[in-house]
Amino acid sequence: MVSGGGLSAFVEAAAGRPAAVAHAWIWAFAYFLYLPYTITFVVYEALPPVFPGVHAYRPALELVIPALIVALVFLPVRPLLVALGALGVAQVIALLVLAGVLYRHVGAHVASHPGLDATGRATGGAALLFVCASLPLYFGAEVRGGAAAVRRTVAVAVAVVGAAFLVSAIPLGGVPRELLGSAVPAAAMARAYAGRSLEIAVGLLTAGGTLALVVAEYLALARLLRWLNGVPLRTSYAWIAVPFLGLDAISLVSPGRFYDDLLKPSLGALFVSQLAVFLVFPLWRRSVPALVAAAVGSGLAAWGLYTLVAGSTAT
Repeated sequence: MVSGGGLSAFVEAAAGRPAAVAHAWIWAFAYFLYLPYTITFVVYEALPPVFPGVHAYRPALELVIPALIVALVFLPVRPLLVALGALGVAQVIALLVLAGVLYRHVGAHVASHPGLDATGRATGGAALLFVCASLPLYFGAEVRGGAAAVRRTVAVAVAVVGAAFLVSAIPLGGVPRELLGSAVPAAAMARAYAGRSLEIAVGLLTAGGTLALVVAEYLALARLLRWLNGVPLRTSYAWIAVPFLGLDAISLVSPGRFYDDLLKPSLGALFVSQLAVFLVFPLWRRSVPALVAAAVGSGLAAWGLYTLVAGSTAT
């Protein structure tokens, strides 16, 4: 769907405007919460293990980084997206470099007894990353080449990144548990097997890539609000900025609790929004393969929602 409505435009084509509006607000809720709690994650979880000196500056960073992101989104979108794309390429390169280091030091090992639960959770956690592959759809109306270009680019990007993940995962069975369980595992492995220089590069790309995703989601949210309400794009940016900056200021009261409290409702809304897309898919394309695809996708989204709710109940 070549529209600023992204996934919601697809729901509209399949099930009508009321369903699309409901879906849009659920999706917007999920991704808006992601903005402030991800800043907290980067400042309090991702940076300190790699850069211990940052501890004293964390409250300031919690306020400065969101302000910088708000300033960035008002820049011309083309150079901004080029910069985000370059950062993504750098992340994939760093991932493969680290994989090469691991192959050289620990070889290609498969964990001896991973267990069904551990394997399922690891697979689900990795698969969740690819949910954000829907973000480019919100820029479809601005892409030269339209739907065909977006479809081709997303397919190639998911295939390339998926292959990079697969190649990089193979040697992890030979990595000690203390490294895999560290706060920033990639940076810890880089330090253990290649030294401080690679650790710094991996740590910066981990934090930078996470913040780049925040920028991309901010841009997508603004386009969705424009699609919903017909307001100018800059007005949408401003609407998002006010609660975004306000929530990050509130997070300073208790950063750890702020992240935990926002994470689960955000993921829950995300699963619901994805489930809605899968459920309406057969209304748009009526065929047996479409029904099978919708059943598989809906089952996975429902399972993700169930495990999230069950985990919340258990804790």
